[in-house]
Amino acid sequence: WSARVAPDAIIRPLMPPSPQAQFNDLVRGTVSVHTADDLKKKLAAGRPLRVKLGVDPTSPDIHLGHTVVLRKLRQFQDHGHQAVLIIGDFTARVGDPTGRSATRPQLTQQEVEANAKTYFDQVGRVLDVPKLEIVRNSSWLKGLTFLELLKLGARFTVAQFLEREDFHKRYTEKRPIGLHELFYPLMQAYDSVMVKADVEIGGNDQLFNLLAGRDLMRSEGLEAQVTLTVPLLTGLDGENKMSKSYGNHVGVAWPAKEMFFGLMRVPDKLMKDYYTLLT
Repeated sequence: WSARVAPDAIIRPLMPPSPQAQFNDLVRGTVSVHTADDLKKKLAAGRPLRVKLGVDPTSPDIHLGHTVVLRKLRQFQDHGHQAVLIIGDFTARVGDPTGRSATRPQLTQQEVEANAKTYFDQVGRVLDVPKLEIVRNSSWLKGLTFLELLKLGARFTVAQFLEREDFHKRYTEKRPIGLHELFYPLMQAYDSVMVKADVEIGGNDQLFNLLAGRDLMRSEGLEAQVTLTVPLLTGLDGENKMSKSYGNHVGVAWPAKEMFFGLMRVPDKLMKDYYTLLT
């Protein structure tokens, strides 16, 4: 570039964005923030926040729908905060019941490990991996005694869990609900306690699990995390959420040509959502 600077000019470093500017950037494209005031207070404190995202390696592929929440985590990184990626190698053995009309098939440890190996390369296409704190929740969940699990379970009620839309629907339709599925939100909440999360982010369908983390942190005498949810990206069919099972997805590891032809199928009505959530 050809701009010239006078020899005696003072070159000032760029000032970091103000807490309000950070807040405006971080809430862009979100569905809910619990609570906005709490997030503003945490940002105003001027210290790096610990921002948690949990991913269960239940399949080997990551698609653009997953990158919505990954990009939100990257925004926190770009503002100087500490991103904490939890590989849910223990919770994946249970299977997240969110949005499910039936119990997920339980994966073997070998299947979980094989899927996890592919995640690191794929999330690295969005996240700043050298600055990322990566932990596995088996490191604390696997060692819990039955007594410790009972004490954690006593912090919640069955009524709370049956208020969940997916559990409530299955219960009223007399569809089976595995007892182990009720432990999933509890395990995700315990992750927040263990990493001392200031913020947890997730898809909007994860709101119940994220709020459970707020409740458990309070009961453990910790400052409650802020929960921040993002929309689910609609797939190429224009109707359902992006999912490999619906065949309406674009994989982040696809060759560029396949990505291009896949994205050319995006209906016009989704362009605003794709612009907001993927940029």
